[in-house]
Amino acid sequence: MRLRSLFNYLKPPRGFHLTKSGKIFFLFLIAIIIVAMLTGNNLLFLILAGMLSFMIVSGIESERNIRYLEMSRILPSQIFAKRPAVLSYGIRNLRNASSRLVIEDILKLNLGHLAKGITEKLRMEVIFPKRGITNLDRVKISTTYPYGLFRKSISFDLSQDMIVFPEPISCTSPASLGVEGQGKGQAHDSISHVRPYVQGDPLSAIVWKKQHLGLVSRVIEGGSGTSGIVVLLPGGDMERKLSNATFIILELHKAGSSFGLVMNEYFSGIDTGTTHKLDILRKLACASDIKEPFRRDFNGKAHVIYL
Repeated sequence: MRLRSLFNYLKPPRGFHLTKSGKIFFLFLIAIIIVAMLTGNNLLFLILAGMLSFMIVSGIESERNIRYLEMSRILPSQIFAKRPAVLSYGIRNLRNASSRLVIEDILKLNLGHLAKGITEKLRMEVIFPKRGITNLDRVKISTTYPYGLFRKSISFDLSQDMIVFPEPISCTSPASLGVEGQGKGQAHDSISHVRPYVQGDPLSAIVWKKQHLGLVSRVIEGGSGTSGIVVLLPGGDMERKLSNATFIILELHKAGSSFGLVMNEYFSGIDTGTTHKLDILRKLACASDIKEPFRRDFNGKAHVIYL
């Protein structure tokens, strides 16, 4: 720990890398130094002084370009695996205008000009391949301004943990029980609402008369249509079950129905709020296994969906 603290203390405040043009410039600079020292030619010393002045001005201007930058990262409230997510960034320079900035996070963003004191908002579309907790590292801003001799960078400690929810995948016919606990709930099923057609929806759910509006599918809600509880059972494809459960929870929340989740020893309770939905999605995102649920009987209080 002490060595790490010492390293952070001694680490240069700026990153520095030569560009291709910078490498050529320094090769000429070294060559002129050697020839000038060997020959004592005053003209070569004059050229050397000019090149050194040029390099110093470049360093001062590049430092001025990034010195007073401020950076922030804004995450969306919901990020799903294998679905595009938009990360937002706010950047400003309180004292100077900045040019030719490159923001490096998960991907790279280019910013040609940043006016003094104005917060510029940038957006980055990212796809996370799997669910779970993902750590976002520091954000680096680099520049080759003004002459492109070297790339100077500054980093911002915006490290944070982010939860990626499972990819929502529609399930066509989950095993379910109506609120009376008999059969599969078909006798109590009712149409909750319609939504745009999703690949995999059963043909019987398509509302064909609305073709001029684009294909839409009926969303069936069993029982009284007031609440639904998703119960995850062991066996089968775990990732598929988590994705199906995510889809059902999102659909119930969109319909304004109360909903809940039973997984292993966890029971979320039944509610309709956004906070309740996010708590359930976090639980699904961080699941490591699916065991026998601690309860299945809800005494007819809700429409139970087994996955």
